[in-house]
Amino acid sequence: MNKKTLSILVGVLLFSFASASLIPYISNQVTGAVSVEGPVFYAVSGAGAYGDPGNLSINEFIGHGTTYKILGGDTKYFKSEKVGPMSFYAPKLNLSVEAYLANGTNPNLLKLEFGYYNTFTQGTQHSFCDVLINVTSVNQRIYSDTCNGSSTNKLEAFYYSIQNLGTNDVKIKVKTFDESTKVEVLGVAN
Repeated sequence: MNKKTLSILVGVLLFSFASASLIPYISNQVTGAVSVEGPVFYAVSGAGAYGDPGNLSINEFIGHGTTYKILGGDTKYFKSEKVGPMSFYAPKLNLSVEAYLANGTNPNLLKLEFGYYNTFTQGTQHSFCDVLINVTSVNQRIYSDTCNGSSTNKLEAFYYSIQNLGTNDVKIKVKTFDESTKVEVLGVAN
């Protein structure tokens, strides 16, 4: 190999290395971080005495709340507007309720459950997850706990239910007008 060919080969190699080192600077790269917040579901009002669901608003507290008296064994339901059909990932959830013990003795448990209907009208309820809250105070207080749900491929509406697991003499009052009786999606379940 002569010197001229060797010089050309070395020149091409040096040019290749120099060009490769410039690619990150001239390729319009953008880096950054994105923070995405999950939806928040607010129990508002309208839950009837005979199981008629109240309003479960999504990301915005719409309407006015009230204070519900839930007797032992009774459940109050809150249902969202139709959102699907759609799929939904396995959520990590924070379920909270503002409540106090109005009357009765232990147990003072509330079962908080968040789930979905597979069909909006007369659909079947499917639970993402539920938590048990021990209502211990005669003064209003916010109780909460977290749980992990599973994913679904068929969802048309969400629901939030609050069930008093006490005996007939246990009366728990639940407040829904301060945006504190809600479900927060914290992210994807582990």
